[in-house]
Amino acid sequence: MSTLVKTAAQTHPAPAKEMRPRPRIMLSVMLLSVFMAVANIFVVNVATPAIQSGLHSSFSGVQFVITGYTLAYAIALIIGGRLGDRYGRKRMLMIGVAGFTLASLLCGVASGVNMLILARIIQGLSAALISPQVLSLIQVNYPAEKRASVFGLYGASQGIAASSGQLIGGLLLYWNPWDLDWRMVFFFSVPLGLIILSMIPFIQESKEPVKTRLDLSGAVLIAAGLLMLVYPLVQGQKEGWPALLIISLIMSVPVLAVFAWFEKRLLKHGRVPFMNVQLFRHKMFTVGMLIVFILLCSQAAFFLVTAYLLQVGLGFSALKAGSVILPMGLGYFAASLMSSRISARIGPHVLTIGSALTVLGFLTLALSVHATGIGFNGYKWIPALAVLGIGQGFVAAPITNIVLSKIRPGDIGSASGILTTGMQVAFAIGIGLIGIVWLNALGSPAANVSPQAFAQSYADAYLLCLYLLAGLTAILLPLVLVLANRRKSQADGSAAD
Repeated sequence: MSTLVKTAAQTHPAPAKEMRPRPRIMLSVMLLSVFMAVANIFVVNVATPAIQSGLHSSFSGVQFVITGYTLAYAIALIIGGRLGDRYGRKRMLMIGVAGFTLASLLCGVASGVNMLILARIIQGLSAALISPQVLSLIQVNYPAEKRASVFGLYGASQGIAASSGQLIGGLLLYWNPWDLDWRMVFFFSVPLGLIILSMIPFIQESKEPVKTRLDLSGAVLIAAGLLMLVYPLVQGQKEGWPALLIISLIMSVPVLAVFAWFEKRLLKHGRVPFMNVQLFRHKMFTVGMLIVFILLCSQAAFFLVTAYLLQVGLGFSALKAGSVILPMGLGYFAASLMSSRISARIGPHVLTIGSALTVLGFLTLALSVHATGIGFNGYKWIPALAVLGIGQGFVAAPITNIVLSKIRPGDIGSASGILTTGMQVAFAIGIGLIGIVWLNALGSPAANVSPQAFAQSYADAYLLCLYLLAGLTAILLPLVLVLANRRKSQADGSAAD
């Protein structure tokens, strides 16, 4: 770390009064920022019924409270990465956290569902400024030998946020101070945001030394293409797949193709594109993105159907449903912390172990559900959930470092934006696709169905989803083997040189 600071100081002499770098504060800022952005999705999910009741909203209106955040987050991520490269990652991080904190306050005081949706979109846009800066700051400020452990902490922060978010939301609704009800899940982010803002001034600024002209045409094309892709997948099942949404989904393909062509054309003429699509020529980057996509797709689908099974099918409270998922979060957290040490011993084959455990976790959970049925016994779920969390943690934590490890400094912001955009798009696609399976498996229950039959229909649909998720994550195994062998061959080539 000291060598890195010396080199930077020699290249860009610092003013006399510039404060010394504080790596612990910087790490705290980055991990808390990631936790806040990711946990928000899951904290709010469990409060959806309370929001609908409190604002006297329709179900479709309150659903867009969730999807508005995800859509804004996904569409603006690459833009956020490029802005950090150009204007400074520390500056964009501060703007993002400040915007997120203010939007959280506006969400909490919203008087109607439309105001809440608007505030949630602002939250999503702010989160899109946060995530790419965190990945870029890790890549820029930590030497290669330390990045694996830092990315392990990054993955652990994401995992614990995703898995504990539902528990936190349930606790806030149960606590219900001053009868704030659902508003408390939004106010939760305000003090956390203020703490992060108080620490950001103590970290160092970093940006690309050469300012390039922003590719606004590319930004518009990618935003339009992603919106046309993600919006139908999130809203289509709920709205009955009207022709307009189907057309939008189909037309997203040529729009994204035009975007890729336009970006290649800019590169050919020596201009800097909005997204360096040439990154996908690197096999490690492309395969790594596929792994990230499949992992996040399965995670989003799993959390959705599990929440429906527990809260609707079995009638659990939000707090009890969140506590059921906790073993998975603990396993994910522990695996993320251990991944760098295991990776140092066995290399990228830590991904192979993680993928195998993920598949095993889904299958074991399916067997546990089949054994318990609607007579839920949380103790029998604990081993399966722990295995699932450990497996996903062993993949999620090291894959980020692997995807970004060979990216040149000038493309870190763009690559970080692509990575985090892929995560959010995968999240939306996972929800959209599993929603189709889930609703078709449930069918239309009879009006006079017994509570036991109602719960059993949910358990049967959940089992089907678990088997499908096991099949989806099985695709990870050949992908991680390709990545591991590719990395090994590169290491052998470097050693030979």
